[in-house]
Amino acid sequence: MLREDNIPTKDYFNIWFNKEKRKEFYTTSISLYKTTFNHDKGNRFSNILFNNTKNDKEIYFSSATLLEPFEESYGTFLIKFLNADFATFETSYRTFFCFYGFSILSEFYASISSLKFFKAEDEFIETYQPIFNKVKPKLKKLQYLIKQCVDYMYNLNNDSIDKNYTPLEKYLSYSIFNNLFKYSTNIEVYYYQQFAHDIYHISSQSITPKIVREHLEDGTITIGDSPVFHTSYLSNILYISLFEIASNTSIKIKVCKNCGKYFIPLKNTEKYCDIVYCENELSCKKVGANNSYSKKRNSIEGIKFYRNNYQRRLMQVKRSKDEQVKISFNNWKKLAKEKIKEFNNNKISEEELLEWMKYNKNK
Repeated sequence: MLREDNIPTKDYFNIWFNKEKRKEFYTTSISLYKTTFNHDKGNRFSNILFNNTKNDKEIYFSSATLLEPFEESYGTFLIKFLNADFATFETSYRTFFCFYGFSILSEFYASISSLKFFKAEDEFIETYQPIFNKVKPKLKKLQYLIKQCVDYMYNLNNDSIDKNYTPLEKYLSYSIFNNLFKYSTNIEVYYYQQFAHDIYHISSQSITPKIVREHLEDGTITIGDSPVFHTSYLSNILYISLFEIASNTSIKIKVCKNCGKYFIPLKNTEKYCDIVYCENELSCKKVGANNSYSKKRNSIEGIKFYRNNYQRRLMQVKRSKDEQVKISFNNWKKLAKEKIKEFNNNKISEEELLEWMKYNKNK
């Protein structure tokens, strides 16, 4: 058998990354208070969602393991911290602590109690709200420090200073000037853990290249995973997460045009985030795109012309018994939508769109 895992998980935090798959994995101890486990289609392991409608009288606790960690999109921990609302205990829990637990506050509050079973909501709140109130100033100060670094790295304030340098170069400059390296002194690093994530299904006595290939294909062995970083200090997790993103040249951080939150786009052309905290919550990527299209419909002359002409020709189809009128309408509609798509993809101008709509209004 492979060596046995001996990385503590309860009341500690472990995080590791996979650049190629754009995933991050973590273990933490959490209270099951207004939370639910969600399994995304593209995830091997579940993640956590806030559920404000849950009114369970009893509050249990759970700890993820190295074999069954929580799985999120690459950079999610950093992004959620940047966007966390630390105004009140309620908002901070809903936007951050319900996903990552309270054990990561041990650098700010030495006597955080181990997770336990709570019989009522009031007991849970009375336990953790005083802790939050005491560490809140330090949380906000740390958040401001990290935000300043991210804004500088990716020129999010449209400041022309040092704009010709890479995010990594600016990150290192900021880190040295502000001594962010002090946030790396309480981390233990476990290397080569990818061979031990599934120790019960890998036998060193019977291993063959064929079995290795099978385990590479099914994810039992994942050579793309980073080392496992182990700590109970929030600042240290942020330091690792920030360095991970800064050193990845294929990643950038942007600000959502709809809600103003930080996010990591899959494509550099994306303007809206896909951040959700709750079940059945619509992301800005869906809402923002619809709002953007609605604005275009009301401001772009070519789209306004299409909409009016669409209604006119639709009425003709409803009033006419001639099948050719319907066929002509459907052909025009298909071509017109393709032309609008070309405009949305910046392949034609507003003037070209309007000219086409006018010229083909009766075809």
